[in-house]
Amino acid sequence: MPLPTPLIPPPANHIPLGEGRSLRVCAQLGRGTGATVYRGACEARFGVQREVAVKVFDIIASDEQDAVTSTLATAARRSACVRHPNVVRIEDFGVFEPAQPFMVLELVEGRTLARLLGRLARRSERLPLDLALFIGLEVAEGLEGARVAVSPEGTRLGMTHGELAASDVLLSWHGEVKVGDFGVGAASRTASGVRFIGGMAQRVRVLAPEVARGKPGDARSDVFSLGVLLREMLVGPRFPSFTGDSQALAWAREGVVHQSIFEPQPPPLLRAVLTRSLERDPARRYPHAGALALELRRAALGMGVGDGRTFLRAALARAFGEDGARDDDETTGELRVPFPPGVIDRFARLRGEAPPEPAAAEALKSGTQLVGGLVVEDAVEEG
Repeated sequence: MPLPTPLIPPPANHIPLGEGRSLRVCAQLGRGTGATVYRGACEARFGVQREVAVKVFDIIASDEQDAVTSTLATAARRSACVRHPNVVRIEDFGVFEPAQPFMVLELVEGRTLARLLGRLARRSERLPLDLALFIGLEVAEGLEGARVAVSPEGTRLGMTHGELAASDVLLSWHGEVKVGDFGVGAASRTASGVRFIGGMAQRVRVLAPEVARGKPGDARSDVFSLGVLLREMLVGPRFPSFTGDSQALAWAREGVVHQSIFEPQPPPLLRAVLTRSLERDPARRYPHAGALALELRRAALGMGVGDGRTFLRAALARAFGEDGARDDDETTGELRVPFPPGVIDRFARLRGEAPPEPAAAEALKSGTQLVGGLVVEDAVEEG
């Protein structure tokens, strides 16, 4: 398939997309390794407009332009076939001059899982167990939705993410959980030098051992990476925070998962899920994210965890302020609204090592669901 025709952005950032459509690039939303994301608007005939995100990749060196652009175009083409509520939609793909690919994406307003975990870590707090379970389940459903997606010709695509990290999990102000950047990591592996090294350093801590050793990943590799994210939400990071990149890569190749005597212990069923997800031998893991999602669903039902969107909205509001539109100040040490008392010792209560809080005891007596450390009726009113 031919590569997209390079586009030259005209003044005022209006880019023609053909057939009466144009793209307007607005304010910058974020910056990552190798790409910058902007808020944008797609404008069609008769004044129809839709807000989007525009991911603009860094300019590609001439000697690797064709390979990297082709890899990104393939990722965009395959991802555009996925229609799943837990996967970020791909709307379009193109190339600015000189040699600067871009993707037009569904706009998901909120924060990444990485930002949320980082904010909580700075306060020595942990994501409530039931909310972590909800996020993990939604991510697993998104991975499975991509795996079973079909092409316009009806062919099963068998898509995998390849390098799933917390920065790829988007948490919207509405309580949605969406996975993005399917196949984009392959572009960094296609590139050379600084681009590849920078991308590798960012991702090595979540890689399955076979991927870290340079072998092609598959659905079981995604299971391992999701297991790392689940573990980070439930227990803590895979490697200590002081681990250097070279040591992390060596450990990742061996499938090492650092254990600490101070880690909380999830309930037995979740411990079993984590153990199987993080097996070094791919044959001993869940065969795909759909099987992992089934086990997480069983755990959720057993714990009385249902739809966690309301509680995710509340958690984001507490972590980043009630006004979802404003940018958080990363230098601020205080949350605008504190977590409810008792969230940190949820593990102890679930293990039966501490008495339930009065609100929780009343909820258990009445059959009311307790999620994210909040009684449902109170949380819905807050969210």
